[in-house]
Formats: sequence, structure tokens, C-alpha cells
Amino acid sequence: MKFSRFTAERDNQRNEIYFMRIAVGGLVLALLANAGAALTVAGSERTILVPPDIHTSFWVSGQKVSTEYLQEMAYWYAGLALNITPHVADYQKNQFLKYAAPSEYGRLQAEFGARADFIRKNNASTQFSTQAMTVDENAMKVALSGVLQTWVSDKKAAEKQTAYVVGFRYLNGRLHVSEFKETSDQDPFGAASSAAMPVASGGAAVPR
Repeated sequence: MKFSRFTAERDNQRNEIYFMRIAVGGLVLALLANAGAALTVAGSERTILVPPDIHTSFWVSGQKVSTEYLQEMAYWYAGLALNITPHVADYQKNQFLKYAAPSEYGRLQAEFGARADFIRKNNASTQFSTQAMTVDENAMKVALSGVLQTWVSDKKAAEKQTAYVVGFRYLNGRLHVSEFKETSDQDPFGAASSAAMPVASGGAAVPR
């Protein structure tokens, strides 16, 4: 009697182990299937990005990027281009050009090279304080309005209300700068015409 009970309990344990193995195996297969499906559609899904030192998440999808992404990057590029001193002019120019669109690299290099030369030769500094940003998500452009201050030899030479437009292209999973120019509060995206160059003391124009 005891032997029969022992064999029955042993058989039950074997059956339980068998069904547990089937259940675990099924779970593993389900997880693998889900992973495969995720990889299959990864190319068409929206990717959420949270870069270092930025506290706002944003997304890229296909050839489009979110408004938040454009805002954060435009603000950063404007800082590289406009918040400069003779000591950092070349470094910030080179940092900016790392993200230039290949088709616009030559033009941007010439423009920022001329600006860096002016800053160094005239011991000039500029600072742009952004007050507002307007985004054209479809055109991938951001207009920044604010105050530009210019110093020459430690003396404040000019202060004016102005605007700049930053244009982007999203190529091969990377956001490139295709345009950076001064505009105006009345025409922040520069649709009508380019604004005049900022003027330092003595009538010297600071290259854009």
C-alpha cells in the first residue's frame, strides 16, 4: 500500500516537472517571437531620444524629427555661433562645422571662418540672449529672436534686437545644419531677405 502511494506521488511529481518544462519552453518561445517582431518593425518605429545634459525627450521617425529636437539643437548651435570670444572662436567654429550638411559645408566653413577671423583680429566678443523660438517642423527650421551684444576690446560696442534662423537636414540618422543666418523679428525665417550684418564700433561689420 505504501509502495503504491510512493509510486503514485513520484509519477505526479514527474508529470508536474514535465508540464513545467513545457510552460517554460512556451514562455521562452513567446519572448523570442516578440523580440523578433520588434526587430522586424524597428526601422519604421519612432525612436525616443534623451541625450546627455538635455532634460527633454524627443523623437525621430523616418526623415522627420520632433519640434523639441529642433528647438534643443537650434539653441545649442546658436550658442556655438554667437556666444564667442577670441579664445574660443576657432574651437566653436570647428564644433559647429562637425554638424554641417555635406552639401553646405564649404559655404558654412567660409562664413564661420570669416567670422572667427574678425573676432580674433579685433579682439571682439558677442553674446546672444535668446528670448523666443519659433519652429517650422515641416521645413525643419527654427527662428530664434533675442538680443545680440557685441564687445570690442572689452568695451560694449553694440546691442540690438535681432533674430537668426537655423535650418536642418536629417540625413542617415543624424541632424545636420544646412543654414545659419541673421534675419529679423519681422521676418524671422528670412523669407523676404537677409538682415544687415551686426555692426561694431567704427562701422566694422561682424561677419554672420
